[in-house]
Amino acid sequence: MKYNRVFRTLALAVILSLLVMVIPATPALAAESLKVSPDEGEIGDTIDVTGDNYDTGDSIYIYFSSQEADEGDDIEDDLDVWEEVKTSVYATEEVDDGGDIDTSFKVPEELTDGYEDEDVHGGDYFVYATYDKEGEIVAVAEFTVIGITIKPEKGPVGTRVEIEGVGFDDDYSIDIEYDGDDIDIVSGEDETDSHGEFTCKIDIPKSTAGDHTITAEVHGDEGEAEFTVEPKITISPTSGIVGDEVTVSGTGFGDEVDVYIYFDGYEVDITGDDKTDEDGSFEASFDVPSVGPGTYDVEADDDDDNTAEAEFSMIMDISISPVTSEASPGNVGDSVTVSGTGFKAKHEITITYTSTPVVFHTTSGSDGSFSYTFTVPPSKAGEHTITATDDTNSMEVSFYMESTPPPTPSPLLPLMGDKAGSMAYFDWEDVDDPSEPVTYTLQLASDENFTTMVLEKKGLTDSEYTLTGEEALESTTEETPYYWRVRAIDGASNASAWTGAGTFYVGFVFELTGWILYALMGLGGILLFFIGFWVGRRGAPSSY
Repeated sequence: MKYNRVFRTLALAVILSLLVMVIPATPALAAESLKVSPDEGEIGDTIDVTGDNYDTGDSIYIYFSSQEADEGDDIEDDLDVWEEVKTSVYATEEVDDGGDIDTSFKVPEELTDGYEDEDVHGGDYFVYATYDKEGEIVAVAEFTVIGITIKPEKGPVGTRVEIEGVGFDDDYSIDIEYDGDDIDIVSGEDETDSHGEFTCKIDIPKSTAGDHTITAEVHGDEGEAEFTVEPKITISPTSGIVGDEVTVSGTGFGDEVDVYIYFDGYEVDITGDDKTDEDGSFEASFDVPSVGPGTYDVEADDDDDNTAEAEFSMIMDISISPVTSEASPGNVGDSVTVSGTGFKAKHEITITYTSTPVVFHTTSGSDGSFSYTFTVPPSKAGEHTITATDDTNSMEVSFYMESTPPPTPSPLLPLMGDKAGSMAYFDWEDVDDPSEPVTYTLQLASDENFTTMVLEKKGLTDSEYTLTGEEALESTTEETPYYWRVRAIDGASNASAWTGAGTFYVGFVFELTGWILYALMGLGGILLFFIGFWVGRRGAPSSY
């Protein structure tokens, strides 16, 4: 038994050793390979595809894509853009290296089998092999499309387009054409570099709406790209008032077709071109119709359904004449004209001199403009706001009132130290000032500092004043006189300096009041009676 166990153990060890020797001797399967020849070419060129280590008898699919992926990725899951360029290629049997493939495809113009469509252009592309349709990638090869890419790919006439070229011969000059006509390179390289690449820029010339071909030719090789011209209009001016002439310049429209202009959705009459030229361009003018303030669309359409828009702003403005400022102010009583544009047409306009306030009314014309002249009312020095409104739209402008005080009046009566009556008379010279009317303030005090005020009269329109009975002054002496002064105030509330303090006194005043007055009135009546009786007696005829 002991020897049998030993024998079985030895036998198992021998078997395992043989297995270990056999397993490394079995070669591992090599990965699938893929090769394209040539590895660069133009759209439409035929490209050979070879590869080995494929499963013989299985279908193999070849894909062309602008997106890079790795072996093990999935066409359907990891790419968005691709084209199936070869279907159901079968590998031929090779004993040592597995099945070989040998096929070809033409570089496509478009990639349309994926989730997104894309035009093929110059640049790097990838060739993929799979066993399953749109399945797992088992081999990858790279391919360069000789050609150009442009950006942007669409825009109006005048767009500056950048062209990038790849895959061309090294160090050769570049010729650019637009629809077969030579076009200048405005910036960038005019020949390829040591890698056969270049970058340059062109400006899109006048041409009709739609697709146009940009071609780059280098040493016999060509690359093409499509640029889509879009319609565009420019207007001049871009803002104004009703009745202004606006010029519309259009590019990128149809070839010799009728063109129409619309303002705020309504067709307007035009002068100038009513039809595009062979390059899809035109220039026409129209008059701004009667509309209120705001921004409006100006639209150009043609018979080929090409359309483009621009914006026109109605100017709303207000101004005054003459113009005033802090450095050059106006005066009370000035005649000022307020003018406005861009208001509602044929609508009541309310003008307010807001500081006072004073309100005026006028009516705008059919073009939304107005002009109104008014006299500046009395108001304080400084900035004042003038507002114009059509109940919806309002505009403001400033009027600056002068701040120069009027001259100081010259006092006349009473004379300095003179005696005056209890109802004294005051007189001074007139003062003239641009901001009329000029008024005066008279002050009367019992001290020279005018702290004990006896009388103050404001707003006097005449350059004189007589005290009333209610204002009659009490008697004083020369040693304790009254003091008086006056100053002028113009219509802008600017006040002059006070005159110097004048002095006067009021002598003794006998006043008859109460019972004394009535007694004297009675005695006077009796005296008059006797005088009348005496006169009558002397005038009677004698009896002798």
